[in-house]
Amino acid sequence: MLAKLELINRLTENGVVAVIRNIPKEKIMKVAESLIEGGVHALEVTLDGDDPLIMIEDLTTEFQDRAIIGAGTVLDEMSAERAIGSGAQFIVSPILKKEVIQATRRHGKVSIPGVMTPTEMVEAIEWGADIVKVFPASVGGLEFIKNVKGPLPHIPIIPTGGVDAHNAADFIKAGAIAIGAGGNLVDRKAVLEEDYAKLTAMAKEYVSTVKTAREMKK
Repeated sequence: MLAKLELINRLTENGVVAVIRNIPKEKIMKVAESLIEGGVHALEVTLDGDDPLIMIEDLTTEFQDRAIIGAGTVLDEMSAERAIGSGAQFIVSPILKKEVIQATRRHGKVSIPGVMTPTEMVEAIEWGADIVKVFPASVGGLEFIKNVKGPLPHIPIIPTGGVDAHNAADFIKAGAIAIGAGGNLVDRKAVLEEDYAKLTAMAKEYVSTVKTAREMKK
């Protein structure tokens, strides 16, 4: 079992977390392979689709040496427990819920709850969260991150919701440690048309954008 610090490093090393939502189960392996080939090694499978726990288990088994697999849209403690039991190494929520954070922490996995205020950010860290997810990032997220990093520079942030290849660099420059990208990266049309080369190309674009932004910050 990977130690917590190693999990966090693997999760954030390339700066892109792919949010996989409502992808047909029979296409999940090809989608994951395409994203990983493009350099995205953190894959979040949301629990609001069909058979997400089976997908998490299959992806963990198949790609455990090449990617870190997590669960998203986790709304309660039981869902967190079941996702971790299926192999999820990180747990992401759109909300801030103490029980979810504590369950994730008990199992030594990475906790990433959703927040939208400085108070929620501090509470999340005090309750044991490792990273906070600013969601939805499209609603003032960029300016919020820029400003909140002044008094709260120690809190690691991953913005999600409205992040795309055009604004990803701005979020990194504002202080985010990585970005979460859903439909803008895991393009549903490309998936349904089995245009996996497009997914790989998009993944490469995101990873390159984040890498360049990180270098500019140094």
